[in-house]
Amino acid sequence: MKLWESAENSLDRRAERFTAAADLQLDRALVRYDILGSLAHVLMLKAVGLLTPEECSQLEGALSELLQTGLSFSAGDEDVHTAVENALTRKLGPLGEKLHTGRSRNDQVLVDTRLYSKDALLEIITRLLSLARQFEAFARRHERVLMPGYTHTRRAMPSSVGLWAASYAEALLDHLQIIEAAYRLSDQSPLGAAAGYGVPLPLDRELTAKLLGFRRVQRNALWAISSRGVIEFTVVAALSALMISLSRLAEDLIWFSSAEFGFFVLPQDFLTGSSLMPQKRNPDVAELVRGRSAEVLARLVQLALTVKNLPCGYHRDSQETKGALMSALTTSEEVLAALGPLIEGLQVNEERLKQALSPQIFATDELCAQVKRGVPFRQAYRQVHQNLGELQRKEPEEVLRARTALGSPGNLGLGELQQTLDEEMRKWNEERERFDRTLEKLWKQHRGLKSPATVRRKTPNGVPGREPS
Repeated sequence: MKLWESAENSLDRRAERFTAAADLQLDRALVRYDILGSLAHVLMLKAVGLLTPEECSQLEGALSELLQTGLSFSAGDEDVHTAVENALTRKLGPLGEKLHTGRSRNDQVLVDTRLYSKDALLEIITRLLSLARQFEAFARRHERVLMPGYTHTRRAMPSSVGLWAASYAEALLDHLQIIEAAYRLSDQSPLGAAAGYGVPLPLDRELTAKLLGFRRVQRNALWAISSRGVIEFTVVAALSALMISLSRLAEDLIWFSSAEFGFFVLPQDFLTGSSLMPQKRNPDVAELVRGRSAEVLARLVQLALTVKNLPCGYHRDSQETKGALMSALTTSEEVLAALGPLIEGLQVNEERLKQALSPQIFATDELCAQVKRGVPFRQAYRQVHQNLGELQRKEPEEVLRARTALGSPGNLGLGELQQTLDEEMRKWNEERERFDRTLEKLWKQHRGLKSPATVRRKTPNGVPGREPS
């Protein structure tokens, strides 16, 4: 039975399918978080005197059992919140109906999606840092290997494989800062905001925030509810920026591994074949990284268009933000998971790189050499331009020694990069442990139970996308 339903007020099944069917599929991925949110809420109700210790113990035990054994959705369950409350009412009778005291499904679903987002973002950050570490190691291995640098898709100046790889490590660290801001916005508890106007009960919002591991309470009740879709937009905007860089990476891998370039060799077990052309080995993984990045950007547009005209408070349109958020998180995790082994198996064709370093690519080196001898820059520019045919190839070490400025091919700053990666990995490992430890403590502190089988977030069947590996 729906939480609001009565004999006089029921819903046409066609309306029910339209309003709840897809959303219910998404909610299957939120079961763990909804039960944990309810556990915190029950402990708070006891603390403020709205539940007796015995009532709290029974509700806590039933919720912990649900977390351990799993929740079955029944006909008429409109969402995960309804399914949990109905399961408790079937088990505990009228006591189960006390679960929702002081809550609205509006603040309840925000707790679920905030915890889901934090869990997913922590996994994304772990994969992002792992990929950055792979690029740092790749840069070290090929630090002194020259390759052409391009502008306007034309050969421009000497670059290096190390510079190329280190650029992606640094890009990922920049994206981490953006994602961290989105994580911090998600790390605030809306529980107790109810439908956006609070309730005339002595709720302790700081207690539920602490129990659930949120660093702070989202104070204003109306903004807490109105922020639904806005914070989701911020999360997906951060992921969209990341996808732009990863799509560019995929493009580099596709072109630089093609026969026309031949600079890189992709791992053979990450290539597919053709049903017609026996010789083909196709970079499908990189191409799908490029393609699926568009899915995340599409979710960003969906979120913006969904919430931009909504007045303050809750509106059913807000429900549409859930799928967009969960899809973007799932796709981003998949993309990072696919790129890790691709970069791990990437090889460099040094002979082809040498061949691509034609004499004219050293024109700027010759220009700068004349400047060092005292020739005015513009005069040197003209002289080199008039004598391009006389240019000669330069030895790699000569080229690298001439580039000493921080961040150039001869001075990649890999020591500082490694130090930053070490610090970030340590910080986010601690945050991951804190998240897991807090939620585990919440559900087992009074029960003495083993950890549930579903320790990590599961991808809902209803989310467009695929199960992360």
